[in-house]
Amino acid sequence: MAGRHGVLALALLLALLAWSGQRLAAPGWLAALEERSADLAWRLAADRRDERRLIVVDIDERSLRDVGPWPWPRATQARLLTQLAGAGAGQQILDVVFTDPRPDDDTMRLAVQAHHPVLAQVFALEQGSPVTAGKLAGALDWPSCVAPFSVANGYLANLPELASLPGVAAGHITPRVSRDGLVRHLPAVICHQGKAYPALALAALMAGLGDTHLPLQRGSHWLDPDWKLGATTLAAGGVPLDSRGDLRVSWLRHPDSFISLSAADVLAGRVPAGLLDKAWVLVGSTAFGLNDAIATPYGGTASGLQVHAQVITALLDGRTPYTPRAAPLLQVAAAALGLLLLLALRRLRAPAYLLPLYGLAWAGLLWLAHALALTQAGVWVGWANPAFFGVAAALLLGTLAHARSRLDRDRLYSHLASYLPAPVAAALAEQRPSDAITASTQQVSVMFADIRNFSAYVEARPAEEAAAVLHAFFSVAARIVQQHEGVIEAFQGDAVIAVWNGDPRHPQGLPHHPQQALRAAVALQAAMHGVLPDPAPAGLEPLALGIGVETGAAMTGSFGQASRRTHMVMGRTVTIASRLVDMTAELAHPVLVGEGLAAQVGGKGLQSMGTFLLEGLRVPHHIYACPLLDVPRQLD
Repeated sequence: MAGRHGVLALALLLALLAWSGQRLAAPGWLAALEERSADLAWRLAADRRDERRLIVVDIDERSLRDVGPWPWPRATQARLLTQLAGAGAGQQILDVVFTDPRPDDDTMRLAVQAHHPVLAQVFALEQGSPVTAGKLAGALDWPSCVAPFSVANGYLANLPELASLPGVAAGHITPRVSRDGLVRHLPAVICHQGKAYPALALAALMAGLGDTHLPLQRGSHWLDPDWKLGATTLAAGGVPLDSRGDLRVSWLRHPDSFISLSAADVLAGRVPAGLLDKAWVLVGSTAFGLNDAIATPYGGTASGLQVHAQVITALLDGRTPYTPRAAPLLQVAAAALGLLLLLALRRLRAPAYLLPLYGLAWAGLLWLAHALALTQAGVWVGWANPAFFGVAAALLLGTLAHARSRLDRDRLYSHLASYLPAPVAAALAEQRPSDAITASTQQVSVMFADIRNFSAYVEARPAEEAAAVLHAFFSVAARIVQQHEGVIEAFQGDAVIAVWNGDPRHPQGLPHHPQQALRAAVALQAAMHGVLPDPAPAGLEPLALGIGVETGAAMTGSFGQASRRTHMVMGRTVTIASRLVDMTAELAHPVLVGEGLAAQVGGKGLQSMGTFLLEGLRVPHHIYACPLLDVPRQLD
């Protein structure tokens, strides 16, 4: 339990460090990810129903072809305003700035005076030029322009003859361009020389709804935006602004939902009857070459009038997106909830590889919740930060849990390999439990080594002393067998069973296994000097080691139910090696060799002891003795 808690704590610490590191190394990366994912949300949730409250009048390529190149004479533009008024337009909003004087400016002035369109003006913000042209109009009735709004260096405004008309309404069309070139924000108000000038959409709503006052307030409730512009006729709760005083553009309406009329058709009187009746009209240009191109979530090149159309309709519907003041707390809560779910998943002992998948799924769920809140309620909570932390925590926890699992498995394998032959332990670690017999028959060399008179020794001596003798014997035997490329098959009482070439995965893995088995038997017998008590305690027969070695076919494998298995080597070869141990005392030779192994080594260094009928067998067997000093030299 403590280990799991340590892994969890380490994973969370590393996830927090990763989150902090990315904020230091790439502070805008997650914000850019949120913005681009919101672009996808706008496209997926786009409203394609026709918008009839706001009609677009487009100075398009066909208008330039039919009417003439831009700029048109002021008389032509004045006639466009008159035609729109005659078609029943309730309010005209111009995404066009009249900066330079023309001979027919009086005609334009009369049209503006008669039809009261909302004029446009452009500001140069911090990065812009301090050049000024025309006269600014439409300043709010604020005593001064206060934070958080941007301050402009210069501007392009309308002719003084137009800007000075009584009651003229004007708004700026200056976008806030993101680093990737898309327009997602619009300064609600821009300051210049202590005066505050609203955006074109705000100026249009104030003029169209008859509102003359636009007070600025700080958000007070935890669901309020940082700032809001309040007005009696604007959206309920005011117009939400972010900490910079910007409006977030709602791109919920698909560009195709806005009905667009060519300016050439309006000038020619080709307007469908009733289409413009009491509708607001936004006059702008999509013609290539008029330098009014922006990038939007719907495409890389679009007209700037799309921004104003989206903002105006969002203000009319009261769905301008905003970030509540509690957004950071909500993101922390989302991260905490994701962490709790991760802990629950871990408590259910889910596989480590599922944890990163959970992190990705949680990130997707956070994005979906963010997208729904944005497109359905106009609330921008943010999802990238808690998602990044969740993915990092899940990935790191999964990695650390997998590493810990591997360490645990390696430790368990080490323990398993100390009770079973190492190849068997390795094979079992890769298999599922089974009730089936898993065995194979192959040529092996088997060595039985048994301590004679050990039962009487155990009966007469303290258990701790007997255990120490047995431990020393097993340790020496394991070392010698391993040195000679064999495998300890089992420790049975006071006996050791070793096998050479018994790995079923490598039937031909040890071609000289008979020689290796015989060398190991000789080395083990020699190593017993100083291991077994000598002389024996008074009244006891001396302890001696008897070894039997044989080569032949044997079956090796696992047997028993899946809940309780055993691994063993069995067959005639094993029986002969065991019976040879019993004969060592009778023949007065500590190492006896069966005829199968003798045939493999050609009888080198072996002494024939004759043919004997071994206990439990029906066929006599030729037995050989192994002189301890001659065998290693003879086998080389």
